[in-house]
Amino acid sequence: MSLPGLTAKPGFGVSASPTMEDLKAFARLIVSNVEASLGPNTINRLVVQFNRRMPNGSGWAFFLHIANAVQMSESQKRRALLNPDIAQVIAYADPTGETAVNNVIRGAGAVNRAS
Repeated sequence: MSLPGLTAKPGFGVSASPTMEDLKAFARLIVSNVEASLGPNTINRLVVQFNRRMPNGSGWAFFLHIANAVQMSESQKRRALLNPDIAQVIAYADPTGETAVNNVIRGAGAVNRAS
């Protein structure tokens, strides 16, 4: 949810789906982080492929899709995940769901204390 008067920036974990350009930019970020070289046509093909297979896929699923295409080693994946820009994209925050769970937990705690 965005603040009043502002619209949500499209991306993973927000109400608006990321655009093809957002996905391409994220793919380029991942690829450049491990110093691999994929041309723009290959990145475009991978993005289209991901969008067809998983139209509602998460940032983590997209990261794994690109990591598999680049054939990243486990150490390269760990190094890429240390990049704050990549970590921010794949992190999924659900403030509404988290608030709901916290309210239920607090409510359950109040019921348990009252018994």
